[in-house]
Amino acid sequence: MPEMHRVVVTGFGAITAVGTWPGTLFEQVCAGHSGIRPLEHQCPMPPITMAAVIESGIDNDPKTAAHDRATQLALTAARLALAEAGLLDDAALRTEIGVYVGTGAGPSNTMDQSYRRLYAEQRDRVAPMTLPRSIHNAPASEVAIRFGLHGTNNTYSIACASSAAAIGEAMRAIRHGYSRRILAGGTESLLTFGVLHAWHALRAHAAPAEPISASCRPFSADRDGLVMGEGSGFLILESLESAKARGAPIWAELVGYGASCDATHITHPDAAGQIVAIKMALSEAGLNPFDIDYVNAHGTGTPAGDAVEAASLSAVFGSHLAKLPVSSTKAVHGHLMGAGGAVELILSLAALNQGVIPPTANCRVPDLALGLDMVPEGARSAHLNTVMSSSFAFGGSNAVLIAQRLKVN
Repeated sequence: MPEMHRVVVTGFGAITAVGTWPGTLFEQVCAGHSGIRPLEHQCPMPPITMAAVIESGIDNDPKTAAHDRATQLALTAARLALAEAGLLDDAALRTEIGVYVGTGAGPSNTMDQSYRRLYAEQRDRVAPMTLPRSIHNAPASEVAIRFGLHGTNNTYSIACASSAAAIGEAMRAIRHGYSRRILAGGTESLLTFGVLHAWHALRAHAAPAEPISASCRPFSADRDGLVMGEGSGFLILESLESAKARGAPIWAELVGYGASCDATHITHPDAAGQIVAIKMALSEAGLNPFDIDYVNAHGTGTPAGDAVEAASLSAVFGSHLAKLPVSSTKAVHGHLMGAGGAVELILSLAALNQGVIPPTANCRVPDLALGLDMVPEGARSAHLNTVMSSSFAFGGSNAVLIAQRLKVN
């Protein structure tokens, strides 16, 4: 049997509506500061009028501005991750890095703009680079081109579990010796006129609250839907041997990944499928349920989704669930769709290292029937050894990641 390698995280970068990492992201999330705000759109206004919109922090390089917004976000987050891991200025090391990207719908802004030109403005042609800038693997390819990353380049698209799956599959590639270093994460920007109409038709989006910043209320008894956001997050994964050889800082060790499909319904989640993914991640990590110290939940704020997730956690964690903090950060950075798993794992690793559990903001009336400690009172200090992040998607795709402090054997 080939040698199995331990996989560690040596850096990460993110850009969201509440800040960047490195930067103010974790502090803002822990303070419950929301990035959800009114949308400014062309007329006519779409039926959804709020979202977690990024207003600053995107790289101002003219080469970045030429791309679809999802790719712009990916280029920004990737640069931040490479810099934190000490790889941005080392061309020799960068050449062997792979790129694994998750995105639910790809660079959708480019295609939306093209349709507007054809249908609304009745023009007879679109921009020459429309197709290469709107294909799903454009963010992964452009990241590789910009930073000279010649390793395996893969794109994963399983809706809201996309970036969690990209990270999990990257972990497996390193563990089995196919790669030493991979830049893994996701990107998404779906705040287009057409997509907002589609979400409104699905009736899964929250109604504006007072204030609008509090419209997403995961695990609250008065929750009524998700709020869309945009963002990107990337992690540098590498073998423990590689990290030690170059003296890289180690944030955590990735120890478990579980992936499953409900195979029941395209939009309604199923507890049985989620349970399989959680148990698979625990098994690969060699852990018992009581070993988990914190769960960053999928927690979208939809009535059905939060209830099904709570049932899944109860089935796996049993009596341990009563003392297991479970929070959803989507309340402030919005539902980042395919990028959500990456950003939420980054927040989980920040919690692990800083000893602070981010709260479930806007949980005004905790839904006690869920049986969760959803950390509604604000950020909580705690010593954490092991954290879990869950992503559950349309299509019934589930991806669960487990990380822990590096243990020296």
